[in-house]
Amino acid sequence: MKIALSNWSESRWRVLQPAIYLVSVLPVLVCIGIFPGLRSLSEILLVGVAVVLIQHAVNVFNDGTDWEKGADTEKINSWFHFHRGNMVFLNLHAWVSLLLGVALGISVVLHAQRSELLWVALPLVVLGFLYNFSPLAFSYNRWGEWVTGLCYGPGVFGCMAYFIHPKWSFDLIAGSFAFGALAVAVLLSHQPPQVLTDFSAGKMSFAVRHGVDKTYRVARWLTVISLASLTSLFLGAGGEFPSYLVPVLVYFLFFVRLPQRLSPPTILKVASLLVIVLGLFLKVRER
Repeated sequence: MKIALSNWSESRWRVLQPAIYLVSVLPVLVCIGIFPGLRSLSEILLVGVAVVLIQHAVNVFNDGTDWEKGADTEKINSWFHFHRGNMVFLNLHAWVSLLLGVALGISVVLHAQRSELLWVALPLVVLGFLYNFSPLAFSYNRWGEWVTGLCYGPGVFGCMAYFIHPKWSFDLIAGSFAFGALAVAVLLSHQPPQVLTDFSAGKMSFAVRHGVDKTYRVARWLTVISLASLTSLFLGAGGEFPSYLVPVLVYFLFFVRLPQRLSPPTILKVASLLVIVLGLFLKVRER
C-alpha cells in the first residue's frame, strides 16, 4: 500500500488523543467515589494505570491491523503514522505497553490478596488482545461490539469494583452495564466516517452491517442508557435519598443536549461531566 507522508510530521503527536482514555479512567474515578475508604488510593490508581496501559496497547495494535488490512486509511492520527509505517516499532510499542500493563495489574492484585480476580481479568485481557491481534480479529467480525462491551464493562469496571469491594452487588452490575454501554457507544460513533474503507477492507463493523443512520441512533441510545445507569449507580450509593426527581432531572438535562450524531469525544465529555456532577452531589449528600 502506498502511504502519503506529507502530513506525518504535523499530525504525529495528535495521535496521543488523551480523551479516548477516559473510557478506562472514568471507571476508576467512579469506583473511588462509590467505594470510599475500602482500599488504599495508591492501589486503585496503580490498577487504573495498568488498565490504561492495556487499552493503549489495544489501540496501537488496532491502528497496525487496520493499516495492514486497508481499513480506516483516512485516519491521520494513527500510531501507524507515528511510527512512520514501521510495523516492527509499532508492534514493539504495543507489546511493551501490554506486558507492562498486565505485569503491573497482576502485581497489585496479588499484593492485595485478590488472586481470585485474575480468573476473570486475565481471560478478558486475552479477549481484548484478540480484538485486533489475530488472523480472525474480533474487530473485523460481528462480535466486535460484544467484545468491547465485555472488556470495558465487566472487564474494567466489574473487576475494579470487585478489587475494591469483593462482593456481587447492585453497584458492580449497574456499573458494568453502564461502562459496557458507554464503550460500545464510543465504538459505534467512531464507525460512520470510515464505513467505506471498512467495507472495502472486509471489516464487518456495525456501521457496515446496519448503515450509518442506525449506527448513530444506537450510539445515542446506548449513551443515554449509560448515563441513566451511572445516575442510578451514584444515587444508590450511601443509602436512601428523598429527592426521587433528581435522577429524572439529570437524565433529562443530559438527554436534550445530546446531538443526533455523536462523536467519541462528545460521548466521553458528557459522561465525564455527569460523573463530576454526581460525584459532587454524592459528597454533598454525605454531609
